[in-house]
Amino acid sequence: MSNPFKHIDRRFGLEPLPSGNKPVFVLSTIWRSGSTLLQRTLCTDPDILVWGEPYADCNLFTSMARSALALTQEKWPSPSHFAIGIEHVFDAPEEHFIANWYPHISYLREGHRALLDRTFSDSATARGRERFGAKFVRLGLEEANYLQWMYPDAKFIFLVRNPWDCWRSYKGYVWTYRWPKQVITKVSQFAMLWKKQTSELLQFSGGNSMVLRYEDFLKDDFDWDGLREFTELPNITKKGLDKRITGITLKPQPVSELDLVTIEKICGPLANQLGYVGLKETKFD
Repeated sequence: MSNPFKHIDRRFGLEPLPSGNKPVFVLSTIWRSGSTLLQRTLCTDPDILVWGEPYADCNLFTSMARSALALTQEKWPSPSHFAIGIEHVFDAPEEHFIANWYPHISYLREGHRALLDRTFSDSATARGRERFGAKFVRLGLEEANYLQWMYPDAKFIFLVRNPWDCWRSYKGYVWTYRWPKQVITKVSQFAMLWKKQTSELLQFSGGNSMVLRYEDFLKDDFDWDGLREFTELPNITKKGLDKRITGITLKPQPVSELDLVTIEKICGPLANQLGYVGLKETKFD
């Protein structure tokens, strides 16, 4: 699926934005998929600082992506909004009808990038890290396409885990997917979210990306050199896996037969394609 945001560049004759020093974005398809472990692992390379779900309740990336998506309309904004072809308007704007008069779209696009750079890149640099990244558990294809539009040299890791195992780890928690109303408490909500985000992120076709199963990441024969090469972080080490660090305290809740059946009904076909066949049942090559 092509990136709709790149249509904006083509329509308005904009060159791609400059390098962002190869940020690394980890997009997990749902909570409890091992994204924090992967985030900590990436941070073992001293060149990068990977932020964790930054300002999640602000819906920052979702809101920015959705606002920019409006620019993909065929007839809006029009050249008249920028006073293209009537440059004399700028000489005496008070003498013209300027009720709908916009700065050129290039400034808006650069403004989006400037906000992200200042918030996430500059803050990493201030901590002595040359590169930045971020891990997310709430973002889908629309936001991934937006981030690739903002950072053409970005690297994306799409992290997925067995949905039955994810639910077993999540059950009992009450977390918000989209603040303030989308609170996930039921197995059906959780399963639909896993299916939605997994199916969306697997459609990503722009930029440098890899799909990583959490289960493969934990294997003894995981391709560490491949991860280092993909991210261009040659000093990644395994030490993040040596120490168990958890920010949650709730003990796992019993998973009912209804839970298992519900996940199978909603996620089954897609999960099976990825080698997931049930609770603690993952196929390996």
